[in-house]
Amino acid sequence: MIIIVATKGSSKWVSGVFQAEDVARQYMDLIPEELKEYQKFIQIENITYPFYIIERQDSPFRFLGKDEVISLFDKTDVSEDEDEVHFNIYTIDSDYRSNKPGTDYMGILRHDHVTNESIEMYREEGTAFLIRRRIL
Repeated sequence: MIIIVATKGSSKWVSGVFQAEDVARQYMDLIPEELKEYQKFIQIENITYPFYIIERQDSPFRFLGKDEVISLFDKTDVSEDEDEVHFNIYTIDSDYRSNKPGTDYMGILRHDHVTNESIEMYREEGTAFLIRRRIL
């Protein structure tokens, strides 16, 4: 899997996800020059669709399979801050490209903000909760 990740200051986003390297390179050619310096190719071995992008503040993106996501939910504890977002999880089930090459359009991806409430519901329902929320 080829993933184009951008970092500009404290902002980070995924510009594209591609199964084929040549398609990723063609997409990279469409990114305006002023944005190219922020883009980086990442090759992830042994991952197929669907997979999951985990976004945490002040951490690099993580790219996980289904079993790793379940393990992450198992290991995440509720916090004292009821408003805390533990992480955002994006479900990737096909190639993705930003509508404007090189920019942050991750909001259009199927995603969920994992809060204490999410963790508590997962503890009660298990993977049925993740399926109902369309995470898995």
